[in-house]
Amino acid sequence: MLKPTIFTDCWETIALERAFLIRLARLQLSSSADAEDVVQETLIGAANSWERFEGRSSIRTWLTGILRNKIIDVIRRRKLFQTVHWSVEPGDLSEFDYLFTADDAWHPEAFIDTVCGEKKAAENQLLDIVELCMNRLPADTARLFLMREYLGMELAEIMDTCTVSAGNLRVILYRARMRLRDCAVRGWGELDD
Repeated sequence: MLKPTIFTDCWETIALERAFLIRLARLQLSSSADAEDVVQETLIGAANSWERFEGRSSIRTWLTGILRNKIIDVIRRRKLFQTVHWSVEPGDLSEFDYLFTADDAWHPEAFIDTVCGEKKAAENQLLDIVELCMNRLPADTARLFLMREYLGMELAEIMDTCTVSAGNLRVILYRARMRLRDCAVRGWGELDD
């Protein structure tokens, strides 16, 4: 048996997160081949920079950051999305303002309090629940939500990339958040259609 090396140790650790990265990339890129390519680039990049990983975040968080940048590059290069036709009318959403920041980003602490009822809820557990529930959202809705929340893209960039109006985008993101919240509260994987 070969003595484990730094490279084989890091590669095994990084490879454990591959399935999660593939799911995230597939949701954004709509192509298994493109998702595989981006994840492969992410894993190779991570292995090459393993020495610089300081452990201040989880390996999944570190890899997701690398993947995020690779996906954004692909989206910007290809302008992946065509016009999306949404027919939703915004209503009075003010009762949910506390769940979001001023720039319409998700406010994690408020979401955790709403979903779990306690501040002690572990962020990793919540993210696992959200990931499970994400698989139940319509594909276009999930992509828009991930562009905003996982990839951190600005609303204007999402609107330009997906050719969706500001009002429709806000409503789609709001409804995605509410469906994810309902899914997490109702049974971790079951959406109320």
